[in-house]
Amino acid sequence: MANHRLKKSILEVVDNQIRDNNPKCTNETLQKLISMGYTEEKAKEMIASVLIEELYYIMKGKESFNEIRYSYKLSKLLDCGLEEENFDGEANSMPVRNENKVGRNDPCPCGSGKKYKNCCGGNK
Repeated sequence: MANHRLKKSILEVVDNQIRDNNPKCTNETLQKLISMGYTEEKAKEMIASVLIEELYYIMKGKESFNEIRYSYKLSKLLDCGLEEENFDGEANSMPVRNENKVGRNDPCPCGSGKKYKNCCGGNK
């Protein structure tokens, strides 16, 4: 989450859900994530990501809070192993790069001695 004030507010909502034990699935999910080896902070961030999605449904579709859908999404959080995803919206993996790509101003690989853009890469 790029906006730190928004992140703080959403995490505060998660803390309130846990403190009030309402809905119960939030506290249960937190305990399960901690038992799976996540830190309490990371577990709360994961729960917050589900909460943001639920807030989107509420605001976009003008729906009321759907505890069944929220509970289902929290249970999916436990199943799918989201440890690969960074909840700042970025993937942890490195981008795949093609190291053999010929640049426009590089010599043409055909061996003509011309720049690629003036030879084989001119009409592409």
